[in-house]
Amino acid sequence: MSGPPVGVRRRTNRFAIVAIVTGLLGLVLFAVGFAVAALVQIGRRGEKGTGLAIGGLAASVAWVAAVAIAVVLAGGDATGARADGKVSVTTMRPGDCFSGFEEAPAGIFVRPLPCTTPHQGEVSADGELPDMPYPGSEELRNRAWTVCRERTEFLEKSRFGHDLQLHVAPPDEEAWKDGSRTAKCVMRYTGSGLLPGPLDQTMQTWSQHTSQLAPGDCIDEWSDTGGQPLVPCTTEHEYEVLATYTLPGGEYPGNAGMEQKALRGCDKRAAKVWKGKPPSDIADISYAAPNEEGWKAGNRMVFCLVTGRNGPLKHSVVPH
Repeated sequence: MSGPPVGVRRRTNRFAIVAIVTGLLGLVLFAVGFAVAALVQIGRRGEKGTGLAIGGLAASVAWVAAVAIAVVLAGGDATGARADGKVSVTTMRPGDCFSGFEEAPAGIFVRPLPCTTPHQGEVSADGELPDMPYPGSEELRNRAWTVCRERTEFLEKSRFGHDLQLHVAPPDEEAWKDGSRTAKCVMRYTGSGLLPGPLDQTMQTWSQHTSQLAPGDCIDEWSDTGGQPLVPCTTEHEYEVLATYTLPGGEYPGNAGMEQKALRGCDKRAAKVWKGKPPSDIADISYAAPNEEGWKAGNRMVFCLVTGRNGPLKHSVVPH
């Protein structure tokens, strides 16, 4: 392989990225704090990200206005919480933590908590189900279980993995008819005590030889030594593998020819994976391909890689 992948873009200010993300998620206090810090750093360092920081402030204002309107219109609690403070996990996002787990015929209800405090479990993933006529509650639960099992399998490598129990919350019939196809994948800790932090922080980085990379693998930082440091796709990562393929033999096409072949092949596979509609938060496709020395040694593999548009990726963008 010939050094780091081609096509990686310069990062913007990290606080500006956090500001827009927390602003869009409705974490108003965090968004305002990070936005102010970002604007100060940008002014000192000459970095990019002013628009992101301002966007985080604007999103925070919009959230405050929306909540105020909802409270007025509803004449009560705008969060959908029950009298005991518990909410349905279907209203939560991946990465949200909770205590007070309760599973009943009406669904799964929990009391949301910050992941920085001791907690009982976490909404670990959204499981996308196929678009089809409503198959019945039992069949839908079975499908949701299969999808969520695949999406959370990586958590077996957590130091708490042996004591994590998977629960699923598929959409009910009414939600399904309204177009909802997302099941919530919930991990509950059954060991002694409570979880001390987010589950993705309990994971260990593991290594995979470059030749064994597969679509959907998330890489912390590209290594030219042959072993790639893989991480859970829910943590920050520089690259996600979009596709791998093998070039035909023959003479080495030269550096420019190799770039043309690699990009053409990656663009073709990106169009197939995303059906011409790539996610908005990714940058241009980059790649890793053999140099002349590697080609002469018999290496023909090309790796199509995805990078974040505004810094590291924090979730999977490749369907798999």
